[in-house]
Amino acid sequence: MIKEENKLYFCRLMRGRLSLYSILIVLLVGLSACGSYSKLLKSKDTEKKYTAALDYYHKKDYYKAGQLFDELLIAFKGDKRFEEIYFYYAYCKYGNKELVMASYHFNNFYESFPNSVRAEEALYMHVLCDYLETYPYYLDPTVTRMAMDNIQLFINVYPTSTHVEECNGFLDELRGRLRKKSLESARLYFKMQDYQAAILAFNNTIKDYPELENKAEVEATMVKCQYLLATNSSDAKKVQRFKDVKPMTEEFQRRYGKDNAYYPQVLEYYHKSIKALNRLALEAGFKYYEQGAYVRAAEAFKIQTTQPDIENKNQLQYLVVKANYKAGKSKKNTLYFEKAIKEADTFLAEFGEENTYSNKVKKFRKKAQKALK
Repeated sequence: MIKEENKLYFCRLMRGRLSLYSILIVLLVGLSACGSYSKLLKSKDTEKKYTAALDYYHKKDYYKAGQLFDELLIAFKGDKRFEEIYFYYAYCKYGNKELVMASYHFNNFYESFPNSVRAEEALYMHVLCDYLETYPYYLDPTVTRMAMDNIQLFINVYPTSTHVEECNGFLDELRGRLRKKSLESARLYFKMQDYQAAILAFNNTIKDYPELENKAEVEATMVKCQYLLATNSSDAKKVQRFKDVKPMTEEFQRRYGKDNAYYPQVLEYYHKSIKALNRLALEAGFKYYEQGAYVRAAEAFKIQTTQPDIENKNQLQYLVVKANYKAGKSKKNTLYFEKAIKEADTFLAEFGEENTYSNKVKKFRKKAQKALK
C-alpha cells in the first residue's frame, strides 16, 4: 500500500516537472526568436531583411513584416524592388487593421505607380479601406461621402474591373446610410416640433433620394407638419400657412391617389386647415365689425364664402349682407346698400327661404332697399 502511494507521488512529481520544463522550453524558444528578430532589425544586411520580410509577410505576420518593410523603403529607394516593397508595406498596414494608413499608402502607391500591374489592385484596396472606415448612419457623413467619391472614381477608372460589381454594392449601401440619416434628421426636427425645418428636411430627402421607398408616408407627414406649423404660427402667418395645406394635399392625391393608405390622414389635416381658416375668417371679420370697419369685415366674410368644403357658408353669406348694409349706413354710400341687396339675393337663391338666417337676410335687404329710395 505504501509502495503504491510512493509511486503515485513520484508520477505526480515528474508530471509537474515535465510541465515546468515544457514552459521553460517555450519561453526559451520565444526569447530566442525575439532575440533573432531584434538582431535582424539592427542588422545592416538589407538583403537578409528583404528575404525575412517576405517570409513574415507570406506567413501573415504583418507586424514584423511591416517593421522590416518600413526600413527597406529607405534602403531600396531607387531599386526596382521598391514598388513591390511599398505595395507589401501598404498591405501590412491593412493586415494590422490600420485602415486609415493603409488607405493612404494604397492611394499613394496608385499615384506613384499609375502604370504598374498592381495599380488597379492598389486603388481598389484604397477604396475598400475607405469603405471599411465609414461610420454608422447616425454619425458625421463626411467620411461616407468621401468614400463614395473614391469608390466612384475607381469605377470610372476601371469600368471593366472584376471589382466593379462589389464597388456598386458599396455605393448602394453607403447611399442607403445617407438616405437613412437624411430621413432620421427630418424626423428629429418633427419630434422637436420644429415643423418648418422638418418640412424642408423631408422635402430635401425626397429630392435627393427619389428611390425612397416610403415617400407617401413622408409626404403625408409633411402635410401634418404644415398644419401644425400653421397652428403654432403667429396670427400674421396663420392664414397663409393653413392655405398652403391645400396644394400639398392636391399634390399628394395627384401622386398617390385616393386609395393610398396615408390619404385619409392627409385629408384629415386638410379638413382641419379649412376649419381653422373659417374660424380665423370669422374672428377677423368680427374684429373688423367691432371696430366699425364694415367694408373690411364684408370682404373678410365674402372671401371665406368662396373657399371649398366650407361648413358654415350660410352664416358667412348672412354676415356679408349685414356688414355691407352697415357699411352703407356708416359711410352713407349707396354702393354698399346695393351690395347688401345683391348678396341677400345670392343668399336666398342658394339657401332658400327656410334657412336659419333667411329672415335676418330679408330684413337687411328690406332696410337696404328702403335706404336707396
